[in-house]
Amino acid sequence: MKKCTTAIILLVLLHVNLAAAKSAPPLQQCVAKVIGTALTQLKAHPRNCQLACLTNAGYVTYEGQSTLAALDLLAQETNISVGKGNLLQVHSADDETLWFAFVFKKSPKDLLLTYIKPAGDTVEATAPMNVYVDINQSFDEFTHVLGKKAFALVTFANGWADKIPKDLLSGALWHDHLCSGVFSGLFTVNFIRAHLPLKEGERYVYIGAPAWCQDDYICRVLNLTPGKHGYYTMGYPWSRPWTTAEKSYPNLGGIIVRFNSATKSGDAHLLQFDWREEDFKESIAIPELSLNWGKNPWLHVRYNRFFMQHLDHPEMFVSILKRKKLTSQQALNRIVDMGANPLQEMLGPDDTWVPERD
Repeated sequence: MKKCTTAIILLVLLHVNLAAAKSAPPLQQCVAKVIGTALTQLKAHPRNCQLACLTNAGYVTYEGQSTLAALDLLAQETNISVGKGNLLQVHSADDETLWFAFVFKKSPKDLLLTYIKPAGDTVEATAPMNVYVDINQSFDEFTHVLGKKAFALVTFANGWADKIPKDLLSGALWHDHLCSGVFSGLFTVNFIRAHLPLKEGERYVYIGAPAWCQDDYICRVLNLTPGKHGYYTMGYPWSRPWTTAEKSYPNLGGIIVRFNSATKSGDAHLLQFDWREEDFKESIAIPELSLNWGKNPWLHVRYNRFFMQHLDHPEMFVSILKRKKLTSQQALNRIVDMGANPLQEMLGPDDTWVPERD
């Protein structure tokens, strides 16, 4: 009874603080309503450490004003903040509508979520639903309620609840959803740092050949951007082997280059990423499973949990397929310039590869 009384008192104090916000600017009023609605919907204590909030606040505007102040109000009125790792800013276009999704982890398999957005002078909220993802979990209900945001919100909610590494979560927030493709980038970065550290005077260049979701994480963590000439890509399917006259090369994982601009020398390493599909199937006891990522979105959450079991072993997934010495600026240019084919430079020609053209 004492705990219940304390919770009621704190909720009353919160509502008093939120009521005081009525004379505040429109954004503060809106966020006050959002917080009050979320706590009511989830029946959660504002200081509960099992609360999290996903939002695009900070990227978008509200009534023509910046929404960064929303992050401050959330931290003031709840136990949710960027520093605590439970205030998750999902990257979005600046003209998107402001939204919030609150998550309450009541138990290991009871993960309640309510999605809230401004609606004139009030806010609209979905009824709480359990978004914990288990084997063969259908996303139909999530999509029915959350629409196009379902996959992003559900994967982020489960990732936060599963305590995935904060730097991975940060990279996934930039990518705007937590698929297994982003998670694969964690192993790639850790492999690069462990086995291909920079020598004095060198810098990294990463070539997405092929490119997939991991590239957003790699670029963010290694600070490689197209504008600084640190990232390049080519249009090549990540699931297609590169096949020369002598050999087929499956599971391509991108090219990491170390280059010294002063000496005009360095090396390029074509990586290979082994998804360990049979190990994953064994871990969930479904050896006959077909890994159809598009039709079975639950695979991403379950695969992420499989990845979590091997965080300290990037070599389990990543290896070096081919090395190439770069002895001049021209040698680097041959794999990064417009029209270059870095896979051909590294492995030789694939005469069966015919890019689709309009």
